[in-house]
Amino acid sequence: MRVLKDIPYGNHERHTVDIFIPENIKNESGLIFYIHGGGWTSYDKTVHHPDCEHFAKLGYICATTNYRYVDGNTIIDDLLDDITQAIGKVKELCIESGFNTEKILLSGGSAGAHLALMYAYTRKDKSPLTPVCVCAYCPAVKLETTDFLMGISGEFEEWKFGVLSACCGLKVNRETLLCEEQQAALKRVSPYYYVDENTVPTAIFHGRKDELVPFEHATLLINLLNEKGVENDFLVYENSGHAQDKDPEKAIEAKEIIEKYACKYF
Repeated sequence: MRVLKDIPYGNHERHTVDIFIPENIKNESGLIFYIHGGGWTSYDKTVHHPDCEHFAKLGYICATTNYRYVDGNTIIDDLLDDITQAIGKVKELCIESGFNTEKILLSGGSAGAHLALMYAYTRKDKSPLTPVCVCAYCPAVKLETTDFLMGISGEFEEWKFGVLSACCGLKVNRETLLCEEQQAALKRVSPYYYVDENTVPTAIFHGRKDELVPFEHATLLINLLNEKGVENDFLVYENSGHAQDKDPEKAIEAKEIIEKYACKYF
């Protein structure tokens, strides 16, 4: 496969994307696109290199992107703008390589899964490639809730107040969390509130013992998708927490679901 690393797509140092082009392309119309996690404030696109290599070996064009971190001035909307730019750069390079790439499957873990859902649910009409489905590992879907802030043990509480303030651009703490303005701002960056009958097919992969994002939130999203008649898959990692590292057979099954979606929608 041909790998293009650290391709710039904007002016910020975090504006880089990696592209994996297989030797024998199975379907040039579709791109599998990974967004890394890290609480919207850390980590790097290289975490998804193994995923991109896996699917490139199966014949799919893949990419994984960096984006700016949230800090209160840069908020979730800006990260979604970054993703649009990154997708545009990948499309441009695909055209230069002679590929007629038109569709995109978005995936990622944790904060990256949240961004994948938000992008597929809210930026479909603005995306350079048409989102046709999304496959999300342990995504945050309802950021305004007290159980999301507390986690199982409560040990993530202060960290979450800080990062959610950065995500929405408003001060979120014990005193302001339930205020109308903060609740509205957090709901605005929560994928759950954008689901309707036109939502793209969605797969959720979630650890039943997730200590950071409540497992119940995944079930709420799946129930809503079912209510709206949206095709979905729900894969439960029975023994795993947020890291999803205790169910290796589920990791294989998740990749099989992603390939199923790619085969069906590309």
